[in-house]
Amino acid sequence: MNRKLSCLFLAVTMTLSGVALAYADDAAPQEDLAYSEAVETLSASGITSTGENALANGLSVACDVGLLQQRSTMTLSELSAQALLVREEQQIEEEQAAQEEAARNAFLAQYDGVMAVNDGLYLLSDPSEDAYPLRSMASGKVGRLEGISGDWYLVSYAGNTGYLKASDCRGVAYSDYEGTAATQTLFGQMESIAYTYLGTPYVYGGVSYSGIDCSGFTMQVFAQLGYSLSHGASSQYYAGTPVTSEERQAGDLVFFSTDPGSGSIGHVGIYLGGGAFIHASSSYGVTINYLGESYYASTYFGACRIINE
Repeated sequence: MNRKLSCLFLAVTMTLSGVALAYADDAAPQEDLAYSEAVETLSASGITSTGENALANGLSVACDVGLLQQRSTMTLSELSAQALLVREEQQIEEEQAAQEEAARNAFLAQYDGVMAVNDGLYLLSDPSEDAYPLRSMASGKVGRLEGISGDWYLVSYAGNTGYLKASDCRGVAYSDYEGTAATQTLFGQMESIAYTYLGTPYVYGGVSYSGIDCSGFTMQVFAQLGYSLSHGASSQYYAGTPVTSEERQAGDLVFFSTDPGSGSIGHVGIYLGGGAFIHASSSYGVTINYLGESYYASTYFGACRIINE
């Protein structure tokens, strides 16, 4: 309130000063073109008062938008007109912001999920192309829509929440895809497929649920994800990219030398994370074991990555 009163007092003071200067001029008064333009601007903006009333109205707007302190060399009428232009720009920005907010709310009311429509996408830590990539999200994958920030969607996918550019997605109903491959990572799909083989008996050279061997098991699981592997542990190792124990992650293949003295690869499984791996054991069929178990720790050969996700 004090600021408003101060602004109005300043506006009145400036107006009276201008009037006093006009009467002090002995020369014949000339038409103030800037003032006339200001009145026209005021009228075009819906303020139909004339004379000093219109000017006062414009100065009141100048007070509201903070232009009185920036008067500089402008006349009062110029200041008044400038204030109205600033107010108009503010109103346009407010209307645009309201429209964008309405569009966001309408989108969120219609969709609670988004589908990635471009390849090579990553969930980003912030709504910026320079932000840290949290995890990849392949084309056709669906995440839950958590919010909208400008041209970015806040998306939850595979245990991560980050931002995707709106132009890289399209809105979907998340319930239409929930529990399907679209909401899973490739490893999630791999894990689900691998688990369907649990308990399958070991059969050398086998590649089916009635009997399967170690490389036949990994070959079949990867085949269902669209990856072609040869039926042989050694050939599968050289088909991938070797990774160290520190780099090893869920979805990598892990290999063992069943004849340590020879240094050859004789067994393969799929790493699940946390030291666990699933494989077709010659003794127990498809089962889950741990790399820390004495036998597997002593025969461990290495790991390779087939899928970069």
